[in-house]
Amino acid sequence: MTTINRAASVEAALSLCANDPDVRILRRVSSLQDFPLAKRVEGPTRFVAIVDTETTGTDPLIDEIIDIAVVTLEVDQAGQIISIVSAGQALRDPHMPIPAHIHRLTGITDDDVAGKSIDLDRLERRLAAADVRIAHNARFDIGFVENLLPGLAGAAWACSASDFDWVEAGFDGCKLGHLLMQAGYFNGAHRAMADVISLIHLLAHRLPDGGTVLGTLLANAERSTVRFEATGAPYDKRGLLKARGYRWDQRHRVWWSEIDEQQCAEEERWFRQNICAHGPVPRMMKISWHQRHR
Repeated sequence: MTTINRAASVEAALSLCANDPDVRILRRVSSLQDFPLAKRVEGPTRFVAIVDTETTGTDPLIDEIIDIAVVTLEVDQAGQIISIVSAGQALRDPHMPIPAHIHRLTGITDDDVAGKSIDLDRLERRLAAADVRIAHNARFDIGFVENLLPGLAGAAWACSASDFDWVEAGFDGCKLGHLLMQAGYFNGAHRAMADVISLIHLLAHRLPDGGTVLGTLLANAERSTVRFEATGAPYDKRGLLKARGYRWDQRHRVWWSEIDEQQCAEEERWFRQNICAHGPVPRMMKISWHQRHR
């Protein structure tokens, strides 16, 4: 059965669906020029650089950035965006053919990037001037950015994928596009600037307590955490460790988890009861947000 919507305007069409539980309405993300800003109030602010890269692959030691975008925001104490300070995007010639799957994902062709370069001095100044840099799956972007700009090594980053509990906030999954749709938006492109704009909309999303995703994310990123290493864990316990959220560090050959400093005693008790009753004391090292996503 086909139903013809005879609404005379988009607004009228939306009103027809507003109370229908079987209909979800998505709006295209705003341009930066039209992005709704919070009213400026008295109090300190901070500058946050939102970063995204498109690359030829996943290994920063052999692959190259082909597209990078940075938007610097001014943010108040409540985590509200009060101004867009600057925005820039650049294509870069990787001096190698763009792999077919990267072209399908981004739409970027060899002709698009031929002869293109990034003003590295300008990019480094812009990123260094921010109080913190944010990317979705920041560990990926950090590797490529620091390989391109070694002077930024040790700069503070926050990750919108891991420094915010999306499930606790009523979302599911952590893919940028999926989260964006759950917040009521869509963006058809998959390029560096398009992804930055999508992330800005997601960070500005209001939570049930009236705060923003960005405010909570920054507070989470600044918290004192500890790297708890499962020293001496037997191989056959890897399933238990994975189920508890531990990750395998290939370089140091150890399972580890990032926990709040106050949880160390409880985590050690769990470790002794379930993983290794005897042996060396698990190594616990404080993590600053300068180190968190490296």
